[in-house]
Amino acid sequence: MKKKLSVILCIVMAMSMMTGCTTFNNFRNAFFSDGASSNGQNGVSKTIKIGVYEPLTGEYKSYAEEEKIGIELAKEMYPQVLGKDVELIYADNQADMYVAETVINELVSQNPAVILGSYGETVTLVAGDAVKEAQIPAISITSTNPLITVNNPFYFRATIMETSQGEVLAAFAYEAQGKRKIATVRTEDDDIATTTVNRFNKKFRSLATEESTGIVGNYQVKSDTTDYSETLKKIKDSGADAVYLYLSAAKADEFLKQAKEAKLDNILYIGTKDWVDADFQKNVADRKISIAYASDFSVAAHQTATSEKFVKAYKDKYGEDAEPTEAMALAFDSYVMALKAIENAYSNIMSYDFDKMTEDGASEDDIKAAKAEWIKALELGVPNGDAIRRALTQLDDFEGASGLISFNGTNEAKKSIVVNYFIAGEVKEPYTGEVVENSSASAVDSSAESDEIE
Repeated sequence: MKKKLSVILCIVMAMSMMTGCTTFNNFRNAFFSDGASSNGQNGVSKTIKIGVYEPLTGEYKSYAEEEKIGIELAKEMYPQVLGKDVELIYADNQADMYVAETVINELVSQNPAVILGSYGETVTLVAGDAVKEAQIPAISITSTNPLITVNNPFYFRATIMETSQGEVLAAFAYEAQGKRKIATVRTEDDDIATTTVNRFNKKFRSLATEESTGIVGNYQVKSDTTDYSETLKKIKDSGADAVYLYLSAAKADEFLKQAKEAKLDNILYIGTKDWVDADFQKNVADRKISIAYASDFSVAAHQTATSEKFVKAYKDKYGEDAEPTEAMALAFDSYVMALKAIENAYSNIMSYDFDKMTEDGASEDDIKAAKAEWIKALELGVPNGDAIRRALTQLDDFEGASGLISFNGTNEAKKSIVVNYFIAGEVKEPYTGEVVENSSASAVDSSAESDEIE
């Protein structure tokens, strides 16, 4: 059967170059009608490979393990695509940019349909050129650096970008928490922080209609400072009832320790995705400080039916008291989105109508390329990388564990943002808001607002 298929494909290839679309369509219908896909799946490719590009050893092994758990749980639930078994190919970049360059090239050489990962922005950026040149779509699971996706249509992002948090956090502060006077704190010379804070301020001002309401101070701190007393005094004098504290978990931990000492522990501190850190949250709870931060996922948020299935599957495997993390949910979604895109891409290619393409005025070169794409997908039973990339951009309201995900023709996920909220360590009902815009092209605006207070 394989020999027969190969011979037929060779004939098809030759005929496609010499004859018109009608002849080609008739030939296709005669030889590849209902059995086309099953014949193709018995061809060269016996499995469909998904690359897992992660620091499986080294400094960030524990973080990569969370993403690996999410991917493997998804594979257990969805082990096949297009009737083939999915094969996970692991590539350990060791969180080292020099190792990563070799590892990603080795992974690409194995022709996976999609690559998932990596944890860590530097090694993810290192992979960019390789996946773009090989035209293999990749999905960054938790890395938020805008440069990963800018000018690289083959690298997608499953998580929200840092800069997308601003509007939702402002709405949470004003509408859900009734905060009316906000101060902001960020590290100086941080373009992403500047953009995110600016978007927060713009949204809060649009909501704050009362005369006494608004942004009462924008403060910058040096990246190496450990003394926040001057900034805390300004916040106290401003009368702020909430602070948008755009600092990492480590820096925010020290800031909030000093805030407690300065008796500024009675206001709400709103922070970044980095605040998901367990040690940071424990310290905040011990100090009886109220915090909120943006994320993609919360077990308590009940975002979709898939969220429920994901949490149940996780608890069934790891125990009723175990709770999946945000990274696990995003990794789960990345795997399932990859499978959905592969299915859609194959279906799209198999539905090509070359007669209609001619009627619609497609060029001879475009039709020839479409025929070659159709023949290759049929022969291997796997769509090519660019077809999968196109299918990913077309995902709309994909129901994932971390919410509804759409790409809207881009490589940036548009999705809801969950705001996790704690009062003195006590978990409160999460707030969910929609991202207004999430375009990598305008992700970073390094210009500070005119009312910036140094």
